[in-house]
Amino acid sequence: MLWLLFCVVDVLVASFEVTVTNKHLLAIRGHPAVLGCEFTPDPDPDLSSLVVTWQRQEDARVVHSFYYQQDQLDRQSVKYHNRTSLYISELHKGNASLRIAAVRPKDAGLYLCIVSNTKGTGRALIQVTYGALYSEPRLSIHVNSSALKVQFETEGFPKPEVIWLGEHDQNLSYHLEIHGQTEDGLYFIKSICEAQKPVVNITFTLKNHLLNQNLQRPVFLGYDENTTDHMIIILAVLSVVCILLVIGIICLAVQKQNKQRSSL
Repeated sequence: MLWLLFCVVDVLVASFEVTVTNKHLLAIRGHPAVLGCEFTPDPDPDLSSLVVTWQRQEDARVVHSFYYQQDQLDRQSVKYHNRTSLYISELHKGNASLRIAAVRPKDAGLYLCIVSNTKGTGRALIQVTYGALYSEPRLSIHVNSSALKVQFETEGFPKPEVIWLGEHDQNLSYHLEIHGQTEDGLYFIKSICEAQKPVVNITFTLKNHLLNQNLQRPVFLGYDENTTDHMIIILAVLSVVCILLVIGIICLAVQKQNKQRSSL
């Protein structure tokens, strides 16, 4: 008889299950993330016995709660205020998925989907990873007496792979600066490659492996050093002429004042 009771209990427990759609979810900056969770539904259509709780596993922070047939957000972490929702119309079908609007870097981590109804209680774990596409690289060029410095700046997450290639696809040496994360959780990237004049034919490549992002920006420049020297000479001559004109105007003004004084 006792053995039969255990069998009945095992059947009841086995009849209830909580599962996540994907154990690993990649959330992209600025976009909503849907944490899929399903459970064995209760035949009771009014959801009076249903309790759904989403929380962070690391510190048990409440992300979202539903019971007494409505959302219960009094104990919700302030970091998720006005950012979470369940698919209420899908709960009776066993859909306990959580939607987080406009994900942020600190949304990354482990989440527990805990569901309870008349059939039983269960939980499932899902890991959320955060990523941000790198922005369009901003180009700037710096010229000195011996070389051209080509610079690209961009922001994204996580840290990327950077490659500079020459005209014949050879790897070039470069300088890379990665500044700490901004308030938006982005890395600021500045990379500089020094190219020899008079012709520059190089390619900047940035790879964000997490999001399969591959940015390639070729740079082709023709540099005429003679033209630049001529421009420097012309600018120097113009500067001298301007200085002489200013001196001449001052001298005329002084002479005029002297004449006015002598006439008095």
